[in-house]
Amino acid sequence: MVLVIVAAARSMMRQAVGAAASTSASQSVSQAHPAPQPESEPEPTATPQPTATPEPELSSEKPITAAEAAEMDTLLDSMPGSISVWIQDIASGQTYTYKPDNGFYCASTLKAPYALWLCQRDEEGMIDLNAAVGSKTGWELIDPMIAHSSNGAAHDLGQMWPGSLETGFSDFLAELGFASPEGCEVVEEGIHGWVTGADGGRAMRALYDYFETGSENALKLQESFLAADHDLLYCPAPAAKKYGSWDQALHDMAIVYADRPYIISMFTDWGDEDISFPEEGRERMQQVGKLAAEIILDD
Repeated sequence: MVLVIVAAARSMMRQAVGAAASTSASQSVSQAHPAPQPESEPEPTATPQPTATPEPELSSEKPITAAEAAEMDTLLDSMPGSISVWIQDIASGQTYTYKPDNGFYCASTLKAPYALWLCQRDEEGMIDLNAAVGSKTGWELIDPMIAHSSNGAAHDLGQMWPGSLETGFSDFLAELGFASPEGCEVVEEGIHGWVTGADGGRAMRALYDYFETGSENALKLQESFLAADHDLLYCPAPAAKKYGSWDQALHDMAIVYADRPYIISMFTDWGDEDISFPEEGRERMQQVGKLAAEIILDD
């Protein structure tokens, strides 16, 4: 009887120990491998915004090599008379010149810086280009003076707002770098002055910089230059340009808005007061314009 009770007690003890061990093992597994928690909702991510493609920047490398400059020299050396040429790649600022100090009567090329001077004085409140000048306004005269080289329009503007030494026009030209600004004037009596191909190039560079300001006056003036209806220097793209033609003066200046913009100015003594565009002179200018385009654009 005692043996039976002892055996029973031992059996009960073994069951209790087994149960405790089982519980301990279960807790150990649970701590080592906790039950998975329900997945939380993913946080919304912002929709990526498209990145603007930057405008391609023009290389600042100088496009005119020594060999190309020599090629232009050779072409110009083969041409008769007196010549002065100024070409500038706008992106790099590299400038080619050929006899830049050769001087000529300005003819109508002086209308270009004169128009710039008038527009800037209007912006400064010194004059009013909307004022009446005879039967038209100042603006209505600037357009034909530039687009069609109207001498009548220039004389009317020169009567209203003389461009001379006394009015500060010569000082304005001196700031642009003109070689002989004191003798340059646009007045009622006419247009006078002695200029170089470099003067023409600097005037067009000043105009380019002014157009880039995007002011109302600048854009209106740019339209007039782009509408110029002559064909002297070859331009492979739309160009803001101004010519001059008189006895022993045949000149052309242009801002060429090609993929790589550039400025070209060519002054010569090939003019004839009875013919606005002598054919031989025009053909030579076309040759120079084509070679300039090849040098600047075909690198």
